[in-house]
Amino acid sequence: MPSRIGGWYPTSGRRPETNDLSTSEKYVCAFRGRRDYYQVPLALAETDMLDEFITDAYSGPVLRSIARALPERLQEKVRFRYEPGLPDTQVKSLWGTTVIEHLRHRMGCAPSVTFAKLDRRFSLAAAARARKSRSHLFLYSPYAWEAFTAGYHHTPRKILFQFHPHPDLERRILLEDSAKHPFVSHSFKEESGEYVSFWLRQRGRDSWRHADLILCASSFTRRSLVEAGVEPSLCEIVPYGIDVPDVGFESPALDRFSALFVGSGTQRKGLHHLLLAWQKAALPAHSRLTLVCRVIDPAIATLARQTTNVRLIRGIDRVQLNELFKTSSIFVMPSLVEGFGQVYLEALAQGCPVLGTPNSCLPDLSNENGAIWQVEPGRIDQLVSTMESLSRALPGNSSVRGRARECAKHWPWMHFRDAIRTALKTA
Repeated sequence: MPSRIGGWYPTSGRRPETNDLSTSEKYVCAFRGRRDYYQVPLALAETDMLDEFITDAYSGPVLRSIARALPERLQEKVRFRYEPGLPDTQVKSLWGTTVIEHLRHRMGCAPSVTFAKLDRRFSLAAAARARKSRSHLFLYSPYAWEAFTAGYHHTPRKILFQFHPHPDLERRILLEDSAKHPFVSHSFKEESGEYVSFWLRQRGRDSWRHADLILCASSFTRRSLVEAGVEPSLCEIVPYGIDVPDVGFESPALDRFSALFVGSGTQRKGLHHLLLAWQKAALPAHSRLTLVCRVIDPAIATLARQTTNVRLIRGIDRVQLNELFKTSSIFVMPSLVEGFGQVYLEALAQGCPVLGTPNSCLPDLSNENGAIWQVEPGRIDQLVSTMESLSRALPGNSSVRGRARECAKHWPWMHFRDAIRTALKTA
């Protein structure tokens, strides 16, 4: 690990000049998409610590005004890319990256390559803004490299939010699994970085070397960084949150075993393990597995079609998804690698108990009330036995659904934002 001098790493070619103007106490934040429901820039904005938030497609005042004349479905998309707590004047949208992203997708370019190439633009924009406003940097891991290694005339504090496990551990886990299940080769190449150049992979692997503080969403992510060489004292765990509505919840009476999977239908999510376990498990008659996958590996889609009592849904809105959570006996996502797994909290908030693996947020969530079950990643035999047991215990058990909601209530988003601010104050 490179040596630090007052928080500055000697990677930009020259030492920053610190005598001309004082450094701002605000932060530049940058990431693509609606990552974590904009909770990090919101945490900064709530206490006047946000200098600028740089993102791609964000619904500014003009777009929100135009949206009033659009159909409800399009209005919902506009609202989805907007957070009322963020001042419009402190949000910068790199709309060009969105146009390029969609064009490359239509041309059939590998998404991993497209995102790796475009992520640099957010990092460069963050560096330019921090240089201009003399602000600190609070950057998500894919968008940090260029900004962290740039030269500055001040000494910015460099905060890294590592929302996904280190790629070295991820690649090792996926490689071991693909040796056992070679039919998931498409997912493996996309998720392990096979399509991405060595240089682009390096920028995602080594940003931590230039950080003054690293925040991780889960203990599993922190462990992946420590294995990569990070000093443990530099890493703090800040779990995500969810706001659970207190009104209108009634525990439905479920008389059959119904399992639900929500997420990308890829190797990393362990969907192939779930399908293979479903084929082997001795489950009650009329048991059903529902898969909600906007994207799914072709080989895993074939496996799903070959598995009885499985329904695949490719697109769904939030209201429909919440209804599925409410009417499913169990949410199952046996991930091989998960930085956190927000969908676990989403399921719990709707009263749906969850089954997953320790390679996620589940070890960090309270498991004392019996609404969370874990199996070792890749252990199909454990999935089989656990689902067989739950298929007998869960139907008609309304108390477990109340315990699931209570578990989610321990993790409000406000606690996440408070933890972010506390970490910054003590850094």
